[in-house]
Amino acid sequence: MADGTHVDLGQALITMVEPTRDPERLREYNRWYEHDHALAGVMVGPGAFAYRRFVATRDLKALRSPAASTVADPLDVGSFIALYWILDGTVDEHYAWSFPQTRWLAEQGRMNPDREHVSTSLYDFRGGTGRPGWPVPAEIALDHPYGGLVVTWLDRAADASIDDVVAWAREVWAPAVLTPGSPVAQGLVFTPRDFPGMDGTGVGVGEKVCVAWFLHDDPRADWSTLEAAITAPLTGTAVATLGFLGPFVPVVPGTDTHLDQLW
Repeated sequence: MADGTHVDLGQALITMVEPTRDPERLREYNRWYEHDHALAGVMVGPGAFAYRRFVATRDLKALRSPAASTVADPLDVGSFIALYWILDGTVDEHYAWSFPQTRWLAEQGRMNPDREHVSTSLYDFRGGTGRPGWPVPAEIALDHPYGGLVVTWLDRAADASIDDVVAWAREVWAPAVLTPGSPVAQGLVFTPRDFPGMDGTGVGVGEKVCVAWFLHDDPRADWSTLEAAITAPLTGTAVATLGFLGPFVPVVPGTDTHLDQLW
């Protein structure tokens, strides 16, 4: 809850996309997204206060699960994921600005069609947990120089509510993953909400709960241990099933790093 003493994370825009595979268009798409779109389309708007973009190279995509994902079909789509933080209490103001801004950018020829939205939604932040003693709060998670990210989406069981899944993720799953010495530093829980002024909750989301796990190191450093730590608690719950689990590493802003390793 906001208490007037600090910035509070209210909502997040989380967007996983698959770009064009044409090398020249891919380089232009990457330049456009970083130099223009992320800034002019989101970050200069009211309430947006943090942003970070991550990438999944071909070897990271090979580590994804489950095979029959309810998010990515086929499982290797979604090379980039970007997370944007929106200040609590400003989401309506932000999207009242955002939609006219997007139209204006399109009129100026500043929208790039060379991507497919695999999963894009506005989310409510439902709480975060850090490993014991870890001091980084949710609000600055995108500013901390984490070495990797694992994004998970959960499908709720037919007899469970979204709130049931959130409670399990916060009270059972996160404490089981975030043990002393864990390679995971913190986990943040999100639930989708309607975009103000739009129908539905976005692309490829439905009623899925998203949990973003922030890592100290590259997820490939010890993937078997990391994957087991995140997935083991899921075998004992009846409230949700795994819709997607995928590791990412940070992009290197302003460069073409990783572009030749996506497929």
